[in-house]
Amino acid sequence: MEIIVKINDGPSATSYKDGDIVQAFTQDEIYYHHAQNKCNIKNFGFTTDGMRSPEPLLIKYLEKTKTFKFERLNSNEVRRTNLLTSQEDILTTTPNENEEYIDVYQYVTRRLKNKNHLIFRENGLEYWYAKERANIDVNALWSDIETHTSSLQSQHTKFSLSSSEKRKFLVMNCCTHTCEDDHYDHTCLDCSCHCDLSECSKEVVEEKTSSVVNRIITDYFIPDPEDEDQTPKPIWDVEILHKRKHQVPYWDLASSLSLNVDDVRNTSVEIDSRKEPQQRPSVEAITINKIDAGII
Repeated sequence: MEIIVKINDGPSATSYKDGDIVQAFTQDEIYYHHAQNKCNIKNFGFTTDGMRSPEPLLIKYLEKTKTFKFERLNSNEVRRTNLLTSQEDILTTTPNENEEYIDVYQYVTRRLKNKNHLIFRENGLEYWYAKERANIDVNALWSDIETHTSSLQSQHTKFSLSSSEKRKFLVMNCCTHTCEDDHYDHTCLDCSCHCDLSECSKEVVEEKTSSVVNRIITDYFIPDPEDEDQTPKPIWDVEILHKRKHQVPYWDLASSLSLNVDDVRNTSVEIDSRKEPQQRPSVEAITINKIDAGII
């Protein structure tokens, strides 16, 4: 897990405060970020007829990240295949029972005008992919990348950040420690202890980047007048009281994390304190809940 920490307070009462966790990424999100860069369509050219070149890596990437494959069958029909279930159906200009239809000529013509199009052609007929999947096997993507390029997943463990971002924010990484020995606990900073180190879950990342909000009922409504349940449903307004509930008090952890606070707060100095996996501190050791700590 990587965390991006705000340096110095923002200008207003509801701005990010010094030490707030502005953003965080799971390790899978970092791997996926790099996989997206490796498989960006701009890295692949065109065929002589202006179609996207069906490079094996690009096709494998699309088949693992998209839900549907569309194949033009003739001037009017398109076969849609669900890549998750292998279910097929045919779309035409006439709406089906779900009110789905397609004018394939207009669709392809419009797409080809975009220089970043992803329209392929085989045997004179176009095909393309659509709808991002909810769950993507990132390791499978990297298996393909390592097969077709010299890039290694093990060399892409850190999120790509610019020099400017490293000057404006403190970037760190951490993990989850599970300690079996009685004299160690999950808040240890010493990664040489007898801990089992594991990646932080998506739930941990979401919690650490949550805001402090006030939810107010502003009105009520009935979703459907014909619904048997006529109980009015509330309309909520969410007021953000504090941008973040959690912070990293890096000024108190400077010695343990080998940080120079003056350098961290100096926006002309580039700081990158990310460590290799076996050297990362516990997420619970470096973060605090500002409500529990009485800060807010």
